[in-house]
Amino acid sequence: MVRRVTPAQFRALVQKEEARQRRAINEYNAAARKYNSELKRAVDSHNSEVRKARQEVDRYNREARAHNARVRADRQRLAREIDQIERRVRASQASPAQRSSLSLHEAYRAVDAAANAEDWGSHGNLLVDLAETEAANSAAVSNVLAGDAAAAEGIESSDLTDHLSAFSQDLDSRWRGALFSLNPQNPDAARHFCTSAREIFTQILDISAPDDAVKAEIRDCRLTPAGHPIRRDKIRYLLARSSRDRDGLEQFVDSDIDDVVGLFRVFNDGTHGDAGAFDLASLYALRGRVEGAIRFLSTVARR
Repeated sequence: MVRRVTPAQFRALVQKEEARQRRAINEYNAAARKYNSELKRAVDSHNSEVRKARQEVDRYNREARAHNARVRADRQRLAREIDQIERRVRASQASPAQRSSLSLHEAYRAVDAAANAEDWGSHGNLLVDLAETEAANSAAVSNVLAGDAAAAEGIESSDLTDHLSAFSQDLDSRWRGALFSLNPQNPDAARHFCTSAREIFTQILDISAPDDAVKAEIRDCRLTPAGHPIRRDKIRYLLARSSRDRDGLEQFVDSDIDDVVGLFRVFNDGTHGDAGAFDLASLYALRGRVEGAIRFLSTVARR
């Protein structure tokens, strides 16, 4: 039976239905706005992640290109410097420094061959790259000493602050003092610089490979007349401690330090400028060589 309502009741029913519809529309609109807002946040977040991923890929590609360019440049530089030394060897004109560079180059080739034969990981590959730079710098400095001043152009300076302060502030201060000694007004620049630099190599090894730890770890540890582990065994300890004991690497690190120490002997016999055998270009080539060697050894010593 149809219900009878008064006009007032009918208007009330219409208003009630309209209110219900408005609430439903408002609830729908609120839900739609919430959904759209969440969707926008999700899309924005996705786009942000995509942008970050693209930026990371771009950064990696830039670094990879720069790294590959440096590797190519170092290989070309190494080949060029070694070729010059070999020409001098064939002409029986090679100096002891150049012959030392050839030996270091052979040690590097052994490291490079071993790294190509197996996966050394990212840090191992970094050591191989640094070893190549070391071989190239060694050859360049020996050629500078033989009269090729242009060879010094490929030897780049390195900022050693982070490398040395990680061991001790004293090492960082000692290095700053070594650099200060290269002042053009210092008539004994070579000796001052080489003395400080030699001590830095010694302290890096002593701090990173304490005598007692090396003796405990290496059963057949060889000792100096003073009872300290020899340098080669300290290097072996460092490489084994950090699981970087790779074929040929121990030999290369030891040979690299030998090569630098040999340069110290050469430079200790002279001073720069008119007073001696070496000009500032030669001393700054030595500086670059030593900086690279310290960076290499500190990277080897890093846990």
